[in-house]
Amino acid sequence: MKAWSDIGFEIEITGDHSPSLRLLQSVDPLKDRGESMHHSGGACAETLLIYGEPIKETFKKIEKPHFLIVGLGLGYIESVIAREALLQNKNAADVGLITSYESVPELRDFFFQWIHGETHSLHSEVINTYEQMLESVIGETGISPETVKSFLCEHFRKLSDISGSLSKEAKLVSKYHCILYDAFSSKTSPFLWEEEFLNSLLEQVSASQCVLSTYACKGSLKRALKSHGFEVIVREGFQGKRNSTLAMKNF
Repeated sequence: MKAWSDIGFEIEITGDHSPSLRLLQSVDPLKDRGESMHHSGGACAETLLIYGEPIKETFKKIEKPHFLIVGLGLGYIESVIAREALLQNKNAADVGLITSYESVPELRDFFFQWIHGETHSLHSEVINTYEQMLESVIGETGISPETVKSFLCEHFRKLSDISGSLSKEAKLVSKYHCILYDAFSSKTSPFLWEEEFLNSLLEQVSASQCVLSTYACKGSLKRALKSHGFEVIVREGFQGKRNSTLAMKNF
């Protein structure tokens, strides 16, 4: 059974007591630790701030919306989609599509096994991290963990339903109403933030009515969004982080 360290990560408990993961190795030779998936001030709080509201509004405005997530990580965003749907008395069938991309095979595998209850082959450290994540997302809503897992199982029925690396040659399967761009930074995942790639991606995936949200606020992203008809709104980042981006097209 693999622990987080066996796949190149370490656990971080963030300021709101929710877990995150940090890369053990840095792409920056001047730093002895790699990039974290979330702000140290709160992994769940940051996810809800950056992605929760766009998800909520998508459910209000779009019937059977399609969601695209770039960066599965620990599954925070996917769990928030389930949470917001359930809070609006919707079920898994009320979501047209959830497409998630994750380049680390074990993160895809671990998450899939966990939501399906196939935990016999998962390290206890891994199980506990996912349980902490989901407990943080649910909070005081009254939604049960099993209800969220069941919701997600309907969209990830087989392991291949969680996509691998988002490559330059990727051909996506749909147009999406809500794009949640949570990839590692341009230092760790440079091509995902290149303007040429972003233009190609938005051309393929953005529906006529679409919202995109991300923790980042890069010039390449804002230019690509504007060239595809999005209104770009620069928002304050989480707990002093650099600005984040919200973009809307006919939304």
